[in-house]
Amino acid sequence: MGKTRTLCISFLMLSMLLIQPLAAATSTASEAKQEWFDAKEKSSETQEAHREAKVAWASDKTNENKQAVIDTGKDALHAALDEAQAWLIWKDLETEENPEIPDELKETIHEDVEANLQTIEELREDVDAIHNELDMGIVYLKMAGKYIELLTDVARNSGNIWVHIANTKADTVEEYEVTLRKAAESIEENEIIIEKLDLAKTELENARENIDNAEAEYDQVALPGTPLVKFSNGNNYLRIARGNLISAHGHLNQAYNLMVTGGE
Repeated sequence: MGKTRTLCISFLMLSMLLIQPLAAATSTASEAKQEWFDAKEKSSETQEAHREAKVAWASDKTNENKQAVIDTGKDALHAALDEAQAWLIWKDLETEENPEIPDELKETIHEDVEANLQTIEELREDVDAIHNELDMGIVYLKMAGKYIELLTDVARNSGNIWVHIANTKADTVEEYEVTLRKAAESIEENEIIIEKLDLAKTELENARENIDNAEAEYDQVALPGTPLVKFSNGNNYLRIARGNLISAHGHLNQAYNLMVTGGE
């Protein structure tokens, strides 16, 4: 009877382990975000425990207190990796659930997320191998470097998403301009209307150019290099493009009002 019960418990535990990856795969972005919040809170708690251990070691340098600094430090580093992992999973699912993002871009972002998750697993092994404060310092610096690489991937992907959205907005403005121009062709005295449409078209062309420039800058957000500078340049180009699109839309509205009022 005892053996049967043990086998049942073992089978149940095995089943739970097999189900876990499926559950993670079917998580929603909302659930993943909450998991990130939880991991972030846990990370803060472990950092506080590590700080307290360091204070205790500073005031009483016993072997026990020294080991506590190492142990709590490893806990804090593991918790930081858990937080980063939870954040990556949330962003991946958030992107996947966004219908405005094209599949190709989703796949690129997913590949970057998978690469960073693999890096996290490798860093976990480094943390496990820590035996003293020197080891901890080396691993911390390595994690800091990987964090910069992660931010670089995030910046590049965010920029590409913004470029896609900007192009979508430009497509909408262009469709509006083409529709109004066709309608204006049937109006006899349409010179002023056409003039407004030409102004809108020029602003649209400028917007397209600035969006292309932004995309070129975001594509260069990589290491080695100057990723922050390239990211900032891309943002500036998109801000200019946004102004171009607003101006184009304003000219189109003026053209529409002229058409409605008969050019008066």
